[in-house]
Amino acid sequence: MYDSSAWRLILERPRQAGLGQQAATADVLKIISRSTFDLQAVLDTLTESAARLCEADMAAIYRPSAKGYGRVASYGYSPEVTELMKDNVVESGRGSAVRRTILERKIVHSPDVLADPEFTKIEFQKIAGIRTTLAVPLLRENALIGVIALGRRTVRPFTDRQIELVTTFADQAVIAIENARLFDEVQARTNELTESLEQQTATSEVLQVISSSPGELEPVFEAMLANATRLCGASFGALWFCEGEAFRIGAVHGPLPAAYLEQWRNASRSRRSP
Repeated sequence: MYDSSAWRLILERPRQAGLGQQAATADVLKIISRSTFDLQAVLDTLTESAARLCEADMAAIYRPSAKGYGRVASYGYSPEVTELMKDNVVESGRGSAVRRTILERKIVHSPDVLADPEFTKIEFQKIAGIRTTLAVPLLRENALIGVIALGRRTVRPFTDRQIELVTTFADQAVIAIENARLFDEVQARTNELTESLEQQTATSEVLQVISSSPGELEPVFEAMLANATRLCGASFGALWFCEGEAFRIGAVHGPLPAAYLEQWRNASRSRRSP
């Protein structure tokens, strides 16, 4: 007998799964938006969310370095594998999905790595237990800036919907990396301008002291030392003059340590000695 309610339930499942994925993705994007300038938090969230929503056992994001592509975020790996990946770098090649993605800058999906004739990372596969793997490039203006990779311990290919979802996460990772880069550039430029302004202000203050104290060296030295100590982030400063074989302090700023005070006293006694 035909049961229409059962068929409706079967037909509804894909739609409900899709809505669930969309809701979960929206939640992830909210987390990312709240961590705009914390790149590590964003990459960690993307890695875990990609694994969880795509039913992967493990996931990792790789970024380029001077030696190759290194892991910057991971989820689901055993402590042994995590330690193995710690200092390991990946280069372009054909021996794994990640290597092929680095080489070809495109999505690589290997349903069963042990049935893949080009797969050569057998030792890593044995330790990590990966059978199905997916690698998606992180592209910014056609330049490869990273790879996100997912793995399963069983032979179970990723669906088109899951691959599309990982691609979305890859795009979000690119945006996060670019935002962090721009933020760092702005911060560096701001720091440069601030430092330049502070130096100009300090120079102006010293010049004002010079113009207002013609023929008087002590206030000029004090102004110079105070600004030098502040600009260099020092806790104290002292300006010493060499007079023959002896030294004397011309200006002091901040509390001097006991050793400096002792030197000052010795220098003063030397000047008073016949």
